[in-house]
Amino acid sequence: MKLFLKRIFSDEAGFQIYDDLGNCRYSVTVETETRRQRILINGDSAVPVSEIFHKNFFMRYFTVRCQRGFYVLLPSVRDCFSFRIYGSSYCFAGDIASGRFSLFDVDRSVIMTQKKCWCRYGDAYELNILVPEDEHFALSVAICAAIYISASETSTVLSG
Repeated sequence: MKLFLKRIFSDEAGFQIYDDLGNCRYSVTVETETRRQRILINGDSAVPVSEIFHKNFFMRYFTVRCQRGFYVLLPSVRDCFSFRIYGSSYCFAGDIASGRFSLFDVDRSVIMTQKKCWCRYGDAYELNILVPEDEHFALSVAICAAIYISASETSTVLSG
């Protein structure tokens, strides 16, 4: 399944997720509090399908809660732009800093790929989700990566 993740810059910074036909599949709202953000991925009925907490204490990290479980994404110390996912056997390959990476399982089966693209929505990320039952988790990972990338662009010191 191919989806497009587009960052929306408005009063309530967030994201929109579109399908191939241009229909908005998910909206993402970001609520900012002191030292943390609460990010909700809302489906058609405005019911959250995933909830992400982005915290920045000593390092940036994300906690993800979706129907498949509870996960913690921590930046890897060795690889500046890579996450370790606690609560899952999934791993990364590629370059998160450029927005071009894959999420795969330990048996090397690909769960999701992401790349930066230009499409009818403007500058966006193209997501190819190959395991439909992991759609909400894959979207959560893509949003975490997009936030991590944008945070490092505005900072003189790389996070993680």
